[in-house]
Amino acid sequence: MAIVTYSARTALIQYLLSCPIHLGIGTGSSNWGSTPDPPDYEATTLINEKGRKKLTRYFFVNEDDNGDISMPGGRKYKQSAVPTRELYCHFVFDYGEGVADAIREVGIFINTKIKDGLPKSQTFFTPDQIKDIGTLVMLEHLETADTFTPTKKGGYETILTI
Repeated sequence: MAIVTYSARTALIQYLLSCPIHLGIGTGSSNWGSTPDPPDYEATTLINEKGRKKLTRYFFVNEDDNGDISMPGGRKYKQSAVPTRELYCHFVFDYGEGVADAIREVGIFINTKIKDGLPKSQTFFTPDQIKDIGTLVMLEHLETADTFTPTKKGGYETILTI
């Protein structure tokens, strides 16, 4: 049986960091009701995308029961001084960014291309400002919806593990 080694997985994470990384947010399917469908391994887009946020902060981590970074499900992580196969990703939304009824679907995309003529300082993009959606590398359907409003900042953090 062939495997992908941990060093290869670390190299893949490092490659991802050489690409533009964005978090796509969407409302998901209106058919979901109170429980969303499981994410589809064949998905290449979000169901009802509302926008994309450029990666705000990242660092390598290792799972560690005594770590100071807590994630859903009780998992804990600790920052690593050397590259690992696990990457902490944090996306911070400013006031008015990502305004939607209820965010129930998120995805990390690499190689999103933004249309020309937008300000270089802009970090949130609506679907009409995107030239090429790039590649969806992580997809999550949220059990508890999040709501962004013009008067609320928001954030999303995850551990991307390869």
